[in-house]
Amino acid sequence: MSKQAIASETFEIGLGEGLKVRGRVRTIPDGVRKPVVVVAHGFRGFQDWAFWPEVAERLAGLGYYAVSFDFSRITAKEEGLDETQVAEASTVSQELRDLEALLGEIKNEGLPLREEADAGKVALLGHSRSGGSSIIHAGEHPEAVSAVIVWNGGASPVNVSTDPDLTAVQRAVALDQEKNSERFKVTNHFVGLKQPALIVQGDADSQRLLDFVERLKELAPGQKYVSIPGANHTFGVTHPYEGATEQLNAAFEETAAFLNEWLGKAV
Repeated sequence: MSKQAIASETFEIGLGEGLKVRGRVRTIPDGVRKPVVVVAHGFRGFQDWAFWPEVAERLAGLGYYAVSFDFSRITAKEEGLDETQVAEASTVSQELRDLEALLGEIKNEGLPLREEADAGKVALLGHSRSGGSSIIHAGEHPEAVSAVIVWNGGASPVNVSTDPDLTAVQRAVALDQEKNSERFKVTNHFVGLKQPALIVQGDADSQRLLDFVERLKELAPGQKYVSIPGANHTFGVTHPYEGATEQLNAAFEETAAFLNEWLGKAV
């Protein structure tokens, strides 16, 4: 299958109040419905950041309907929305609304090349902060998500709303966390997941994330955990992209094996 040409088409989902999610679908257009993999960038990333285009292309080549996208905070900045709108679009609450809108479009076959997608098999792959958002969304919408994968992330945000030196974005994020502290307890969602989950964590990442993963192992030993030796938060990759690293390849191979086990792939 990987030798066949991969089709790539863009899409846009309007969310109201000037916000929108923009993305791209990659898949092999052979008329066979394929499991869907949604890849979600981190807080400081975007859909074309460094490794994401290659990761999405690889997933499509393996026989998946790969969906990459920009969270609405990215398009808010690109379209020149005011500081307050950009700040509000940068919250975890908005990230969750973005995911809900995107998965709704997948369910309703509203994305390009829809005849190639099996909307009954959807995996979320989130990096950094979106790893936590993916876990929350999967916990709240078990009927819409078949599996969850987290790359170097998932821990609940730290509440720093009393810091006087916060930027508008940082303050909006902090106040959102304060208002939704119970909802954003990622560990609670993870323990209650009905779906299989894979946590891929670089052992050279922040101690906070390493401690978070150790806690998950204690509370949910039935899920799958993989440590990538020598990998930092971005698996040694920088932007502009200069190619895959050994650590990124290891993370991708573990991810592909997990997806094949739980979602299968088109044949």
